[in-house]
Amino acid sequence: MQHENNVKDENFRIELLGRQEVFENALFRVYADHVVDSHGNEVPRYLSVVPRCLVEGSVAGVAVLPVARHCIGLIRVLRHPLQRWSWEVVKGHGEPGESPAASAERELMEETGLALLDGGLRDMGELSPEAGVIQARSRLFAASVDAGATAKVEPEFGHGELQFFDRSKVLQMIAEGEIEDASSLVLVYKWLMTHDFNV
Repeated sequence: MQHENNVKDENFRIELLGRQEVFENALFRVYADHVVDSHGNEVPRYLSVVPRCLVEGSVAGVAVLPVARHCIGLIRVLRHPLQRWSWEVVKGHGEPGESPAASAERELMEETGLALLDGGLRDMGELSPEAGVIQARSRLFAASVDAGATAKVEPEFGHGELQFFDRSKVLQMIAEGEIEDASSLVLVYKWLMTHDFNV
């Protein structure tokens, strides 16, 4: 049932009145936006994070789930803002001129040393990592790999070991909060719903 105070999508707008850049680094520009919506609600310093590299469909990055036989690969990562370890899928940013699929294959190799098996990359849709703040989407992929054939890689900032887990262990890790990253949860659940870990 629709409430009377709801506004139809085509009539509702958020207007940008002004923008001040407050920070930038190699990957992002951060702005304080002055915005107002059709109801007159105004936010003078709305936080907006804009990736420097966006490709088709406002995709800025990828998340990749390595799959080997009936197990999935996750990386143990210490996240500085939370000072907490979690198990996560492979994630990374696209580079100029690179398709999301090419970014996924590159990030998989850089973070895990795993190469794709022939025809082993499956598009699992998109995700808005934080639609209220970040002007970007992530493309999700599952990657069929040989878990025993890894090249040596230099660990990235905060990264620990890569391990493969079966379905029951992954569900236990989710229940116990060991997997809490949004991209990782969405991608793992999508895989569970559509493939049940079978490749």
